[in-house]
Amino acid sequence: MHKAYGAEDVGYGSIVGAGNNATILHYVYNSERDLRAGLMLMDVGAEYRGYSGDITRTVPISGTFTEEEKLIYELVLASMEAAFREIKPGVSFRAASAAASEVINAGLADLGIIQKGERHRYFPHGLGHHLGLDVHDRGGYDPLKPGMVLTVEPGIYIPEGSDCDPKWWGIGVRIEDNLLITETGFENLSDFVPKTVAEIEELMRQEGVLQQLYQSVGARSADSWGGKE
Repeated sequence: MHKAYGAEDVGYGSIVGAGNNATILHYVYNSERDLRAGLMLMDVGAEYRGYSGDITRTVPISGTFTEEEKLIYELVLASMEAAFREIKPGVSFRAASAAASEVINAGLADLGIIQKGERHRYFPHGLGHHLGLDVHDRGGYDPLKPGMVLTVEPGIYIPEGSDCDPKWWGIGVRIEDNLLITETGFENLSDFVPKTVAEIEELMRQEGVLQQLYQSVGARSADSWGGKE
């Protein structure tokens, strides 16, 4: 699929988890078969001219978010937007991370999932990392400088059996974009990938790119076969 759209290879092994598996940070077994409900988290990146992308989106398998899924999803999206407001040259990446964590912790407390003042129970990783020739490129974060490329990837993961109302169990959401730090702020290199609830539900109603590709390949094969008759 990556090569069909002009990339040379995958940037790393894709992480795709559905249902409770979406709450596992680096789920790789891909053994589930009965996928009818819940969320699917897809952490995927292509390699283009040696450089790797690293983008994550989370979608409802049924095509529509449940109320609980929507609340968690929009909380993660709000935390990402809070981080974006902090990101610019000269600022510490810690400020963006703190802004995202504050939104998640306050939001989870408002939903009754954690106690007020509790931190990091369901957001157990950092906000992001450098991105370049390696998907986890090395480099410092303080301060941010023009030319840096970083991921911003807040998430909430509530595995089955968690100490909260079971209606939240099995919800795992991560949203990840790739940012280029510029002289005045940043450019979101992955902003073209839909990420609002409305955009994703609309996209889920459309024919998938794999279906389009297979139909295109099938049509070309039929034309070729017809030419030999």
